[in-house]
Amino acid sequence: MKEILLTSSALILALLALRRLFRKVLSRRAQYTLWGLVLLRLLVPASLPAAEFSLLTAAEPVVSGLEGQALYLSPSRVTLTAPEGPLPSYRSEEDPKIVLGPPSENSVYSYTNSQQVVHEVEYARQIVLADQLPPIWHGGMAAMACWLVLSNLLFWRKLRRARRPYPVEGSPRRVYLVEEGLPSPCLFGLFRPAIYLTPAALQSPDRLRHVLAHEETHARHLDPLWSLL
Repeated sequence: MKEILLTSSALILALLALRRLFRKVLSRRAQYTLWGLVLLRLLVPASLPAAEFSLLTAAEPVVSGLEGQALYLSPSRVTLTAPEGPLPSYRSEEDPKIVLGPPSENSVYSYTNSQQVVHEVEYARQIVLADQLPPIWHGGMAAMACWLVLSNLLFWRKLRRARRPYPVEGSPRRVYLVEEGLPSPCLFGLFRPAIYLTPAALQSPDRLRHVLAHEETHARHLDPLWSLL
């Protein structure tokens, strides 16, 4: 999971930077090819060959340091160990309520204060960060999936309410006119996509022909499927 997360994130950031810098030079075909690399990295759960230096090796200390930490909450019992001499005065408020440190088997976090007194603080709860990363990852996946489905269902309902059939001779697809609420013509639908027109697209026969050709090209290239992937 770590490898896929790091490499796919790096690929996406690099692609966005390239498209930003070379948007007037980089062809659409090249952009599709680059996005295809990202798609493969996300969909194929395979490990890449190890390299002497890579993004993974550079990030390994950070990832290991994060995974090797635990969050201690609500101190319940404190054991003090002092060097030779009287035990200094102690107040329970001196111990932090929340601590980030290496995980322990018995939820005990130890530290030495400025007076060389060892504090062994037993906390009521210990949250190991490595155990929390997979649920966070899967929660993000679920949230994005819900957003994708919900936004498309809302858009589909909006089109269904506002559309009316528009006859176009020779068109292999269903064509609809949406007079209000659609900012531009579009192709919508996954398995049987339809073309949705705006009143501006009907201002002249040439404009209508160009719009239909544009949306037909999207359908011929299976763009709705690529967008979903």
